[in-house]
Amino acid sequence: MKTSLILIALLSIVVGCDAIDAMKATKDMKSATNSMNDKMDKTNLGIQETNDSVRKQKLILSINDMLDDKNTQDLEPVALGMIAGAEEFGKSATTEETIKYVFKLLLEIKDVKPKESLKDANGNFPANVVEAYDHLKMIKLSQIYSIAGFYPQDKLDQIVNEQIYGGGRYQREAYIFLMARVQFLGTYLQETLLAEPLDTVEAMRELVVRLGAIDSILKSPFKAKVKMNIDTFIAKEPIVAALYDDNGNMEDSWNAPKLWKKAFKRFDQDLKDGNIVEGSSVKSTDVEKEIVQLKASVQTYLNSWK
Repeated sequence: MKTSLILIALLSIVVGCDAIDAMKATKDMKSATNSMNDKMDKTNLGIQETNDSVRKQKLILSINDMLDDKNTQDLEPVALGMIAGAEEFGKSATTEETIKYVFKLLLEIKDVKPKESLKDANGNFPANVVEAYDHLKMIKLSQIYSIAGFYPQDKLDQIVNEQIYGGGRYQREAYIFLMARVQFLGTYLQETLLAEPLDTVEAMRELVVRLGAIDSILKSPFKAKVKMNIDTFIAKEPIVAALYDDNGNMEDSWNAPKLWKKAFKRFDQDLKDGNIVEGSSVKSTDVEKEIVQLKASVQTYLNSWK
């Protein structure tokens, strides 16, 4: 009997020790897990900070590219040299950063003036001062045009949702941004895609995307508020624009119904030959299918204006 009691006691001690060891191991494991989780959280935070740092660096470089001397000389009818920088800006900037940058540029366009000390003996600004001053304003405005023209559609929709539908702080700037998008894309299409044969599916695809971006703004429920009035130049004429004039007409450069008709004719005029290259039946079939799809898309846009 005593022997049994001793064995039971010894067993209890062993089990107790094992339980203590197990509890300690569990505690150590939890501690190790928590430590590992902390390290992972810090690593993830570090990655996020690194990614954001890279993004902001790209943003700065995109602005520097737009402002490079070679890209700020020829600004009209549109600053084609700024497009690459503007595209990168659109990819890198958040919607908040974008609309705040537009606000900053518009404020500078409005308020920056030549120093009074630059006036001549007659109290007038010399011609070179006036030219430099107006050109500087056009550089700032051209940034807005270029960024707006090539801004990603999903981000533009977000700006509209936040600033226009949401009654945001930068609602006025959002309307100007949309007007700049229509002006830029309309002129861009006239100067590039519509100025040459639309004889490849890539060219026609881009036309549909760019003209589609104009189309959506022209049909927006707030279209009457989409306008621009830049009147703080010294010698240059004010830039005043609205989607529609008082009679409900559109400028030719962004007249979507007319441009869709022109695009539709190009399928028979330009895309009928030269797209199907012998040698790859798979590619030829793909191209033929896309031509049909693009033509159907243009026809849908055309019908929407009837």
